[in-house]
Amino acid sequence: MDTRPAEAPDAPPPPRRPAAEVVRRQLGAAGRALVFPAVAAVLAFAVGAVVILATGQDVGAAYSALFRGGFGSAGAWGRTLLNATPLIFTGLAVALPFRAGLFNIGGEGQLYLGAIAAVWVATTLGGPAPLVVIAAIVAAGLAGFLWGAIPGALKGLGAHEVITTIMLNFIAINLVTWLALNPLAGASATPGTGSVADPVRLARLGAGLGRAHWGLLLGLVAAVIAYLVIWRTARGFAIRAVGLAPEAARYAGIPVAVNGLLAIALGGLFAGIGGGIEVLGVYGRVSIPFVANLGFNGIGVALLGRNHPAGVVLGAIFFGGLAAGAQEMQFAADVPLDLADVLLAVVLLFVTATGIAELLIGRRARALVDGTTLGRGLAG
Repeated sequence: MDTRPAEAPDAPPPPRRPAAEVVRRQLGAAGRALVFPAVAAVLAFAVGAVVILATGQDVGAAYSALFRGGFGSAGAWGRTLLNATPLIFTGLAVALPFRAGLFNIGGEGQLYLGAIAAVWVATTLGGPAPLVVIAAIVAAGLAGFLWGAIPGALKGLGAHEVITTIMLNFIAINLVTWLALNPLAGASATPGTGSVADPVRLARLGAGLGRAHWGLLLGLVAAVIAYLVIWRTARGFAIRAVGLAPEAARYAGIPVAVNGLLAIALGGLFAGIGGGIEVLGVYGRVSIPFVANLGFNGIGVALLGRNHPAGVVLGAIFFGGLAAGAQEMQFAADVPLDLADVLLAVVLLFVTATGIAELLIGRRARALVDGTTLGRGLAG
């Protein structure tokens, strides 16, 4: 007679949440995440109104021209999206390392190296134009990845990534300047590299969007990939664990130094691709001086976007719209272009100076600032 105990029946699987509930929770989380940047933007525009009044201009006319120039027509949207495209990449270059508790200020240098690598490949490699474009973008990303890996490796040796990435910016910019003026110099009257052939340039989107090009779609794809890497892979979990609690991650067997290196290197990859996209889609060459501050503005984009890929895209569009609308504001309302910089600076002040926000909108602001400061961790 079999005296073995009867096997317990299989436990029923846990109930699955309805799709509608999942969507509702996601939308609720997204709405809460947008509250704090939206409050910061409103406060910034209030400060900007005071500045406009101090200069004797009409606030209504100025802001009407600002939004009309950035979002009032297909052509305005085209200028906004053109400005936003490189900022998506440089914003991701900051947001991804931030999830590992690291502050990558090296996006400027990483973008420059990506730009020069793309020009080098695009002007020297023969073959079908689509393959050359792909090779140039891959080369740009690889250049940024390797340059980002340097401060990542130095971080493992005890060097602070803020210092090393700042210093590497100067090295990269001067290295690119030398390359553009010497071995890669072109025959143009303006100093810089040779020009990329038209078939290798990124096509424009059309639909009345002016010079906006297919690099925008690549930026959106990059944001999706960044999201999947961070929130849907084991490596992304390790990176977030290192950022939230490095000692606990080390105790759990997660290599802190390796994941930190990888996080900054991946950030450099995005910045490098941004440089390549900017060359292939807009300028066609690396001129000297080259476009400045795209890497540094990416820091503001990432902070405004709460260091989340979706927020980075929205932050880049916001920054791009202000830059596009500032020109219309100057022509239509006689307000200086510098006001756009003032607005961006004040937005970032309120986003990062969380104590000011608490004073203005109450202590509940504490629940809305995750992902904007290193000191409180980067959850969310």
